[in-house]
Amino acid sequence: MPPSPGLEPLPSDRGDEVRQRVAALEVHSPREIDARLTDMGYRGQEEARRAAAVLAYRHVRRVRRLYLDGLAPEGQARENCLFLGPTGCGKTYLVELLFREILAVPTVMADATQFSETGYVGDDVNTLLSRLFEAAEGDIAWASCGVICMDEFDKLATNRSDSRFAGQQTTKDVSGFGVQRSLLHLLSASRVDFPPDFGFTSRTRPLAMEMSGVTFIACGAFSGLRGTAEGLARTERLGFGREPRRKDSEAIAERVTDEQLEQTTAFARYGFIPELIGRFNRLVSFAPLDAATLKDILQANVLRAYEREFEQEGLKLVVEPQVRDWVVARALKRETGARGLRASLAPVLEHAAYEHFGEPRAATLRLTLEGEQVRAVAE
Repeated sequence: MPPSPGLEPLPSDRGDEVRQRVAALEVHSPREIDARLTDMGYRGQEEARRAAAVLAYRHVRRVRRLYLDGLAPEGQARENCLFLGPTGCGKTYLVELLFREILAVPTVMADATQFSETGYVGDDVNTLLSRLFEAAEGDIAWASCGVICMDEFDKLATNRSDSRFAGQQTTKDVSGFGVQRSLLHLLSASRVDFPPDFGFTSRTRPLAMEMSGVTFIACGAFSGLRGTAEGLARTERLGFGREPRRKDSEAIAERVTDEQLEQTTAFARYGFIPELIGRFNRLVSFAPLDAATLKDILQANVLRAYEREFEQEGLKLVVEPQVRDWVVARALKRETGARGLRASLAPVLEHAAYEHFGEPRAATLRLTLEGEQVRAVAE
């Protein structure tokens, strides 16, 4: 198969190697991918899962067209997606399951807070490609079939400054705007240079990565974006006849509606360059997890992991239904999603582990609810 037009020809041995890897990728339908997610323990987020399953399917089809069918990358739009939702709703977990586990392509999970503008303390955004190159074990062609996920993307937002916002570089910028400007090129360029040694030395020659097959996903909670969008939609009047505005208590776990996602002005007011938000061709809103979904996650993921750990120590862990309801209620109150489930159980089980792990006798450990306290009782 001849190389794709626009792609730099690879050495025959490396070209055959990447084509074999791409040919080995299983092509599942979006419905099959969604079913695999359920089998692997992912719960809830039906709408977001459908969008992510289609994203994963398109990623496989795109790299197969590039490396197996020899189609030119110019006719294929890059996939840049933005996942928005409250903490603990399963955004990054979904990306890990889809691309690292199900598709098994090179996948990089990075935190946006560790990046800064080039020339300042912190990582340059181009080192994301260095990580992808490392995840592909030094195969640049295989790396160009991978996925980059930047978590905490909303932390790049900062207070608007006209000099920085206009991109005039009139101030020293170690804030989010410098990183945002750097991401503009990364999300739209057909080829990007990156330091294979993460920029630790100046002797290593930069490499160029073809970006046509790379999928970029940004994840963030975007707390307060909904209020910003609603504020822009209101009409304010001064003087007599002004309707008093009810001050709503700010909630952490809120879902941004599709209509609010269309308001680019809200993202600009939030602290993002409009051009950067425009680079994302798909914005997916995740909903806060409800009690039923949290209870399912508690049983399928959290308790099952603890049960296996205690079983390896010769203990049978039994959690009464009242305790499960208490844990779910605490997680809903904290508004931290699935993360709150483990946080509520951890202190009790740590105390039980301290008392019983390493003991020669086997026993049943039962978690019971006494008032508002969970206690572990050995039987």
